[in-house]
Amino acid sequence: MALAIGKAWTDTVADVQRRFGEFALPAAAFVFMPSLLIARFADEKALGEQNAQLAQAVGGLVGVIGQAAIVLLVLFPGIDAGTAIRRAVSLTPRIVLASLAVLVAFMPVAVVYTAGGVQASVPTSVLLLLLTAVAVYVALRLSLLAAIIVAENTRAADALRRSWVLTAGNVGRIFAIFAVFVLIFAILSGLVGAVGLAATGGTPEDPSFLTELLISIVGAVFSVFVAALTANIYRQLAA
Repeated sequence: MALAIGKAWTDTVADVQRRFGEFALPAAAFVFMPSLLIARFADEKALGEQNAQLAQAVGGLVGVIGQAAIVLLVLFPGIDAGTAIRRAVSLTPRIVLASLAVLVAFMPVAVVYTAGGVQASVPTSVLLLLLTAVAVYVALRLSLLAAIIVAENTRAADALRRSWVLTAGNVGRIFAIFAVFVLIFAILSGLVGAVGLAATGGTPEDPSFLTELLISIVGAVFSVFVAALTANIYRQLAA
């Protein structure tokens, strides 16, 4: 089945407009607050590079709960936010386990990038580009893992196979719609960051609390849209 990008977009916007109040609870608790706390207290200056990276990883894992809860609210309109959060917590280990396949796909990219250094040779740059393209392709084919586990209560291995089947023939469309969302998020984050810095001072390396607060809000709203979009893409392709 071919993904209808326009329908996925309009359904996502409609879901967010109609149910933003429900989506706001998991987004605030599991995306906004961890993001703000990490930005304020877990930077490299405060914790060191390794501990800061660990804190960001933990924040990412916590964020999975919030996004899974939003996917649940989209796919099962009859449940409330509290129920969605509780169920998301129980499903998160499977989602994280399945998502390790995406991490594995990007490992060769990290290895070649680290080995190549700042001034990589032309062959190394070409290899890095090819490996990145492959990793992005795999990530797109597995982009429905969370929605599948949430909707079908499958095991991690089954979700990997199911996502590969559902996304067949739709990689370009999925890439296009997610690329638009990422571009919008990048532009908004840049604008919000610039406004925050202009209003309160600070630097990109040492932003003010207001700047971090605004960027965390944008990130939480972005996570709501991405989770709702993922749920709507799944709903279309699984129909």
